[in-house]
Amino acid sequence: MPTPDQPRRGRSGGSRGPARVGAANLRDVAARAGVSPATASRVFGDSGSVHAETRARVLAAADELGYVVNGLARAMTGRGPGTVAFLVRTMIGPTFASLAAGAESVATANGHLLLISTTQGDPERESRLVATLREQRARAVLFVGSTESNEEFDSRAAQYAKDLADVDAPLILCGRPPIHSAPGIVSVDYDHKAGMASAVDELVGLGHRRIAYIGEPRGMTTADLRMDGYAQAMKRHGLAVDSDLIRSSANTESSGAAAAGDLLRGIRTPTAIVAMTDNIAVGAYRAARALGLRIPEDISIVGFDDVPVVGDLTPGLTTVHPPFHEVGVQAARIALGLERPRNVLLQPSFMRRGSAAPPVAD
Repeated sequence: MPTPDQPRRGRSGGSRGPARVGAANLRDVAARAGVSPATASRVFGDSGSVHAETRARVLAAADELGYVVNGLARAMTGRGPGTVAFLVRTMIGPTFASLAAGAESVATANGHLLLISTTQGDPERESRLVATLREQRARAVLFVGSTESNEEFDSRAAQYAKDLADVDAPLILCGRPPIHSAPGIVSVDYDHKAGMASAVDELVGLGHRRIAYIGEPRGMTTADLRMDGYAQAMKRHGLAVDSDLIRSSANTESSGAAAAGDLLRGIRTPTAIVAMTDNIAVGAYRAARALGLRIPEDISIVGFDDVPVVGDLTPGLTTVHPPFHEVGVQAARIALGLERPRNVLLQPSFMRRGSAAPPVAD
């Protein structure tokens, strides 16, 4: 039998290239080691019932033959490292990276792998990914980030949870609220409304009354919750939610700059802007400076997400810090059965820097 480094010969005697590493099977290893396939299987299953000398002989034979253990097969039978799946619409920026790092720290510490896949917002792709994870007996599936806030998604998620339950894999919503029509699906989230309310409270406390809001349009859970947090806080302070002070923007700096520029060139300009995300807030910085406005002397700006770069802006961006890493940790711990299943709502914190100050008197 040729070694992996020796060429194999075809029927015509010509070389067919080097032997394929990992082509040997369990029976080949057992024959080389002089043991039964059952004994070889116990060795690779980490069974303690195999004599040390026999174990060493089987492992040596596997090394000689280039035998590779089928990790997927072992995982599917519950004997090897499993997969914790991290499904996200799109992998954008450090927020998702922090959340993934939290989940991975738990998965790795418990002998599992974290698999990251994106759905691109395509329900068919999403459905295929869940079906594949079910077939491969994933340990758990974390559905991460904002999703559509409608009955169609709720129904899809309920079906995913049912399908995954057939292979004992829980579906955990991670970074979005619970689905009321599917109370059996656990949600681990942070309080978007409270975070946005803290931004409004800060600006009102500084004396602002014309507080604008720039964010993504309604229809996704994060956009809905943060807009609701702004509106509820304004009303609580006796301030009108003025449509003239609200602008829609994609979650990009360029779109945020366009929306903020439109606000700041208007007839009734705000004295402060609350942005749904830091990306949008950075765009507002750009628009303000393009118009010759000083931050915070002429316009105060508050963001949401506390991505690493915003502390290095001039001035540093005052923003809301969600506990992304802890969301990932808690979701993974519940997914792996390390904590009892329950809905978790973590609280964000407020980061005061230099971009908010009292308004200049009109």
